[in-house]
Amino acid sequence: MRTDIRFRALAIAVPALILAGCSSTGPATGAAPATPADAPATTTPRAATTAKAATTAKATAKACTSADMKTTVTAQPDEKDAVDTALVTLTNTGKAACTLHGWVAISLVNAADEVVDVPTSRVEQPGPASTFTVPPGTSAFAGIRWVNCDKADAACGVGNTLRYNLEASTDGPVAELEEFPAAERNGIAWKTLRIGTLQPSRQGVVAW
Repeated sequence: MRTDIRFRALAIAVPALILAGCSSTGPATGAAPATPADAPATTTPRAATTAKAATTAKATAKACTSADMKTTVTAQPDEKDAVDTALVTLTNTGKAACTLHGWVAISLVNAADEVVDVPTSRVEQPGPASTFTVPPGTSAFAGIRWVNCDKADAACGVGNTLRYNLEASTDGPVAELEEFPAAERNGIAWKTLRIGTLQPSRQGVVAW
């Protein structure tokens, strides 16, 4: 009779022991750790990505050359006889964007295709020089101002066309002229010339 009681007690204890061994309160092996609610984001915000792309594009754009540009110089109506101004428009005719900074050189050329010596100065008008990008098909602008003179004066520079240059101080490709005397008149007579800074907008470039 005692043997039967012990046997039954053992039979009840063994399943209980097995169940106790199978239960666990610890983490399962290989389970991914929980991510803290305040963990920093690893994705780049769209605004930062766009700004970085724009900066990279600007950094990789090459400097504009004279060959990249079609340049037109348009004389401006002026009631003064001694001083005249003109708007210089440089249009990017290339297939890629390029950058400009500073000034474009403007040279007076005579009928013999020689650069005429005219005292020339660069001025920070309408403002200081800055670097900007010129996409294909768009333009940059500058103003020039000169003092007229009598062609009979030995100190007067006389010519019939203008050249522009972004790499050197004289010569370069021929600019297209508007509102200037016809070339055969040899009627451009300059005593001095001042050249303003290149700007991304034409606003104010001849108002100085």
